[in-house]
Amino acid sequence: MSLAAVRGGLAISGLYDLEPIRLNYLNVKLGLDVAESRRNSPLLHLPQTAAPLVVAYGTAELPELCRQSVDYARTWLERGLPGRLLPVEGADHFTILESLAAPGGALAQALLQMVAA
Repeated sequence: MSLAAVRGGLAISGLYDLEPIRLNYLNVKLGLDVAESRRNSPLLHLPQTAAPLVVAYGTAELPELCRQSVDYARTWLERGLPGRLLPVEGADHFTILESLAAPGGALAQALLQMVAA
């Protein structure tokens, strides 16, 4: 699939840097080592070119999840890649998709703008 065929992407409430997980109690179950953390962290593997990306997060998320979204969007944009950060007011990891399902929701509107471009 060519880049021209991709209109854009929605990154919703993502984990973009796995190092904080590797350093906390969650890693007891995951067993990430340094190499795996780096290899699987999208923040460390941005493309040279890309279609527009909307990085969305709920403002009621845990602070670390908010920080990761803000950092990822900032790094994406600093690399000259097209996109934007979209905080979804009052949403959290469990409710944010409601804004994609609702016709007037922030994510639904972002998606419509992306495919209309």
